[in-house]
Amino acid sequence: MASSIPDFAQTPWQAAATPQQTTGGADWLTPEGIAVKPDYDASDIADLSFIDGYPGIAPFLRGPYPTMYVNQPW
Repeated sequence: MASSIPDFAQTPWQAAATPQQTTGGADWLTPEGIAVKPDYDASDIADLSFIDGYPGIAPFLRGPYPTMYVNQPW
């Protein structure tokens, strides 16, 4: 009786490509289509208003609780 499990020893192997290998340092896309730069600095977050927010305070962009669910796991 033949096994339904494939023989992975016979499967060709290829090393996974990292973003740096595939794009040579340029932006790369996630599977969702989001462009990711190879390097980020302070200028990338300079215009973001939600960075100065606090978790647990409206508009709740950083979560409902400052400790998230550490004190309330369920």
